[in-house]
Amino acid sequence: MEVFLIKGMCNTYLTSEGILIDAGAKPSDVLLIAKEHGISIKYVLITHYHYDHIKYASEIAERTKAKVVAPEAEADIIEGSARPKFPSLSLRIMSLFATIKPVKVDIKVKDGDEVAGMKAVAAPGHTPGSTAYVSGDIMFSGDAIESDNGKPSLPPRKFTLDQIMAEKSMKKLLELRPKIIYPGHGRPITMQ
Repeated sequence: MEVFLIKGMCNTYLTSEGILIDAGAKPSDVLLIAKEHGISIKYVLITHYHYDHIKYASEIAERTKAKVVAPEAEADIIEGSARPKFPSLSLRIMSLFATIKPVKVDIKVKDGDEVAGMKAVAAPGHTPGSTAYVSGDIMFSGDAIESDNGKPSLPPRKFTLDQIMAEKSMKKLLELRPKIIYPGHGRPITMQ
C-alpha cells in the first residue's frame, strides 16, 4: 500500500487503495493528489471529532461519493446531533466560532471492526472515541500518537480530555508493534 501525505489542518493521508484518513486538508488538495495518482476515493476514515480532523469531511464525501467511517462513540458529534466535549473552557468557547458542516456517518466502527482492510483500534483519551486504523504493520493513529521529531509522543494535555487514558491508549497502540505510524500531526514515525 502506498500512502500519500496531504498537509492541512492535520495530516490527511490517502492510500493507493482509495482510503482517506481524516479530512483536515482542503478538498482541492485531496482531489489533486487522487487525480495525480489515479486513485478513486472510496472511504473517508475519521479518527476523532476534533475540528482539524473533520472540517472537510462533508465536502470530500459529497464530491467523491465516498463512505464516511467514524468511531461509533463520536458519530453523533460528527453528524451534528450532539455537542463535543472539550478539556477547557477556552477551547469550548473557540469551538463556538468553528463552523463545521455535519456529515452523515455511513459506517460506525468500534474496537476490532474492519473496513476495507483497515482494523479499527479504540484509543480513547484524547477524545472519548479516538480510534486508530491499522493495516498489517501500518498504523494511522490520529492524535492518539503524535510525532515529536519522528518519535511517538502524546497529544498536548490542553487538547486531551483524559490524559491517563491517553497514556494507556498510546501504550496499547505501541504494543501492536507497527513498523510505521502515520500520526495526525508531525512526520511519520518509523519504529525499530
